Amino acid sequence: MQTGPSAVTAHCLSPAKVNLCLRIVGRRADGYHLLDSIFAAIDFCDRIDVRVTDVRPDRDVRVQIRCDRRDVPSDATNLAARAASMLLAECGLGGDVDLSIAKRIPPGAGLGGGSSNAATVLNVMNEHLRLAVAPTRLHALALALGADVPFFLTGGCARVRGIGERIEPIRGWPGRALVIALPPVSVATSWAFRTYTAGLFPEADEALRMASQEAPDPSLLRNDLETVVLPNHPEIARLKASLVASGAAGAVMSGSGSAVVGLVTDGQSADAVASALRTRHPEAGIHVARILAANDIPSVDPTASYA
Repeated sequence: MQTGPSAVTAHCLSPAKVNLCLRIVGRRADGYHLLDSIFAAIDFCDRIDVRVTDVRPDRDVRVQIRCDRRDVPSDATNLAARAASMLLAECGLGGDVDLSIAKRIPPGAGLGGGSSNAATVLNVMNEHLRLAVAPTRLHALALALGADVPFFLTGGCARVRGIGERIEPIRGWPGRALVIALPPVSVATSWAFRTYTAGLFPEADEALRMASQEAPDPSLLRNDLETVVLPNHPEIARLKASLVASGAAGAVMSGSGSAVVGLVTDGQSADAVASALRTRHPEAGIHVARILAANDIPSVDPTASYA
C-alpha cells in the first residue's frame, strides 16, 4: 500500500568506486568468476536528477532517461532505469519516472558508474517515496541488477567476495587521496572476464591482509585482470607505469579497466603526482579523488521536494 508522497524530486551525486585489489579465486558452474576484492567509494561522481510523479497502485511504470553521453543507454536497458522500474514493481506501484544523468564517470573505465547510478536511484526512491523496502530485500534487488550494485547501497570501503554479493564493510581509509587516471579507451567487462585465462587463485590473501591495515599497502595492489587487459591495451600499461614514475607509491588497474589508480602515501602530495602525470599524458583525464566513508555520499540537494 502506498503511504508516502505520490511525487518527489531529488538531485543527488552518484560516486565511483576503485578496486585496490582484485583477485580471481574461483569459478562457478555457470561460468561466473568468484572474486576477492577491496572496493573503495570515492568522491568522483555523476549527478542524477530524479523526478517521480503520479505514484499509485494499478498503473504502469513509465521511465524516461536522458544522459549527456551518447555511449550511455537512454532507454529501458539503462541500469538506473531498470532500478526504478524494479523498485516500483516490487512495491506494487506504478508511476512516471524521469531521470537525467550528467556523467563524469566514463563507461568502460572499471569505476562502476552504471552500477552506482542504479544504487543511487534505489536509495533515493526508497527513502523519499517512503517505500520501506528492507535493506536485505534492497540488496537482493541490487544484486539482480548487477554484481557491483549492492556495494554502492552503502559505499565506503569493503572486502567484496563471490560475484559481488558478499560484502564485508571495513573501516577503510576515509579521506585518503588517490590519483585516478583515465586513458581515452574503454574496456568491456564481459570481454575482460571472457578472455581471462591466467588461472584461479583460491589461496590469494591480499584482500584479507589489506582489509586489516590502517593504510593500504602498495605491495598489496593487485588486479588479476591486468594479465589480459594490459597486453591488449598497452596505453593502460604505460599509464600505470607513468603513475609510479610521477611519484605514486603504487598503481593498479581498477576493475576490468581502463582506469588506473595511483596510491599516494602519507607525506606525498596527490596534486603533485597528478600534475606530473598530466605533463606525461596530456591525452588522459587525471583527477585527484578522496575515499568516502560508508554512507557518506555527497549530495547537491540533500532535501527532496514533494508534491
